[in-house]
Amino acid sequence: MPIAESLDHFVVPVDDLVVAEEFYVRVFDGLVTKRNGLNVRQRKRGAVPHTFIEIGGKRMGVYLQSDHRPEPAGARGLPTYSFTTSDEGLEALAQDLDEIGTRYERVANAHSFATSTIFFHDPAGNHYAVYTPKEGARSNGATGRMTGVGYIELESPSVDDSISFYEKVLGFETQSRAKNRATLKMASGQTLILTEAPFSPKGLIMSRKVPGPHIAFYVRGANWKAALAHWEGLGIENGDRGAAKERTGTESGTYMDDPAGYVIQFITDGME
Repeated sequence: MPIAESLDHFVVPVDDLVVAEEFYVRVFDGLVTKRNGLNVRQRKRGAVPHTFIEIGGKRMGVYLQSDHRPEPAGARGLPTYSFTTSDEGLEALAQDLDEIGTRYERVANAHSFATSTIFFHDPAGNHYAVYTPKEGARSNGATGRMTGVGYIELESPSVDDSISFYEKVLGFETQSRAKNRATLKMASGQTLILTEAPFSPKGLIMSRKVPGPHIAFYVRGANWKAALAHWEGLGIENGDRGAAKERTGTESGTYMDDPAGYVIQFITDGME
């Protein structure tokens, strides 16, 4: 039974917030919507400086790292976050990457759901794929260069453990399983790819109890209480990080750790 219906957004670590904002605004046609951790009140409660940027109709975030990460070896790497785009958007992306000198790879039919894909990394070393989806692929109808959030590929020290987690806890369906790789489908049609590899340094503590980089999945509001009961039945530790965040109104959420080391957020209607 699907618990989490879709990949909603992701929050990644960066080594320079100003550089990241400039890159994401230009390359992804993003819009900076909120900056945090930049005043005395926020710093006194321990807030790590971070920025939220609207891309493809969703709010994604960048957190300032505490430590440096190794330089990426190439345009492709793990983890890979992705967005969908149009043919025109892909051409505009390539032009911008050329103009700012960012190396990239352009690949036809890189995945069964993608017609043409550009792989690259941001200035902090986060890997991205922007692709034109084949007919029938999911798009949230957003306007602008990016039309939606696409697939995600994560490293996994134990692919079997990660498969078990995403099947049982999130309700994803395994589509294929190779020796060192697995592909899972979400109810939305989006894809999660798990590739066997050590969990790479993220430059920040990764824990459900510590605000920072995470991957957010959407749970339908009508299913929220059932989802919480489902996780309780599985004995999955989870909880909101509201003590270290600023909440308004009815905002809430819950976070948990996956077997590889990623922090998973679940949001529902009315939450961010």
